[in-house]
Amino acid sequence: MRHGGSEDARGGGGCSPGGQRRASLKAMSNAAGTTASREEEIASLAMEQVLGVEIKLADAGAGNKMPDGSWTYPDGQARQGIVEITSPPATNLMSEWARAKRAGRPQTESGSIPLRLNELAQVCSELLSEGWARENLDKLLAQSADERHLFLFARGYKEGGDYFYRLSDTYDDATSEHVEDLVLPLGITDVWFRGRARRDSDQPLGRMQLWLARFQVGSGWHRYVVNIEERDLPSPNSGIADDQVPANWRCPKDRTAGSSGV
Repeated sequence: MRHGGSEDARGGGGCSPGGQRRASLKAMSNAAGTTASREEEIASLAMEQVLGVEIKLADAGAGNKMPDGSWTYPDGQARQGIVEITSPPATNLMSEWARAKRAGRPQTESGSIPLRLNELAQVCSELLSEGWARENLDKLLAQSADERHLFLFARGYKEGGDYFYRLSDTYDDATSEHVEDLVLPLGITDVWFRGRARRDSDQPLGRMQLWLARFQVGSGWHRYVVNIEERDLPSPNSGIADDQVPANWRCPKDRTAGSSGV
């Protein structure tokens, strides 16, 4: 696995093997003031730090078959990228956590998953071949873009979280296990995996460090660590967790196409 930089890293994407032209992105639009979901915003902020771009919402979770975000690289070449942000299904876990919240019980996760040591590339390939993943890949492939990115996060330890963490974990500046390159569908240029998040125990509403792994066609695996401020994020899902901050404390970006982003 090749190492990317820290939160100040920039990497526009180099070659553009996904430059097929399909349906136009002009159809992507949102009402002014539309904000991303919390998971979409975490992904967008992380990718912006790595790529040096401004991501605009394309569907805001509206289910209109459009990817979640789009951007144009500021290099004068008008290279366009799009991203779909999604996770492996975790319906049972989310339902259990919602019941635990209503009952005032701790939200826990039990059970185990196969270790799959030195098989992380195979695990990723298996996930990407599942129906939920294929649906999101097809959504990307239906649109015109120079780069098509899939950003994956896991809602639980058993729903991919352990594997995603291991893809970006660091051990004395190296990985503990070898990860083979992925074979992505033609036209998909990048797949991101959201890893661990860490906060200072004395500042639970402050800065979060987030680990990322990224597979990029043509250059292989990269790893990044980015910083995200809690104030820049939308509230958590109210059915799962209560927001611990005063009203109007949060200030997420306006990612509507044409907005200034603040």
